[in-house]
Amino acid sequence: MTRHFSEDANAIVVQAYAHAIRLGHPYLGGEHLLLALAAAGQPAGAVLRAHGVTPGRAEAQIVPLSGGLFGDLDRDALATVGVDVDAVRATTEASFGQEALARAARAVHRGPRWFNPRRAAFVGQDGAFLPLGPGAGPALQHARRKAQARPAARPATVEDLALGILAVTEGLVPPVLSALGTSGPTLSTAIRDRGHQS
Repeated sequence: MTRHFSEDANAIVVQAYAHAIRLGHPYLGGEHLLLALAAAGQPAGAVLRAHGVTPGRAEAQIVPLSGGLFGDLDRDALATVGVDVDAVRATTEASFGQEALARAARAVHRGPRWFNPRRAAFVGQDGAFLPLGPGAGPALQHARRKAQARPAARPATVEDLALGILAVTEGLVPPVLSALGTSGPTLSTAIRDRGHQS
């Protein structure tokens, strides 16, 4: 994604992008970065899981908060007009395959194959163009600033990215963490403490 990120940190961003596409979201948000970090094999991911932020639990909070398959449309509002979101998903997947909705989301968001930070968007290898949503931009900027501030100009690490994600005060990251019984500051302290022990 950027020369300021380590290979492992880039892998987290690419996985976050894959989560956004898979969930049918029209943006790359802080919640997608959190979801990718929760599955990461690095120590920051282990800290999240030790505090109850597992990929399954995080996604279970993200989907209803983000609107899931139908974006901002309210599941209950759709039900009142006779649309069963789960039935639509099941029928679509039965007719067109399990990845049909993800393929449709990629097609809708197809764009140029470049990353333009001034436009605040991320373009994946599949060409899907996702604008950065709430929380993602500040998290990535935090990690980049940490990398640039180092005397040896080392790339941003997964820990830097994690601390950026956890410092986010907008978007879905704070309510997801709250629903899981923790907070950004609590997790940031635990990550820093673990880093000092290594």
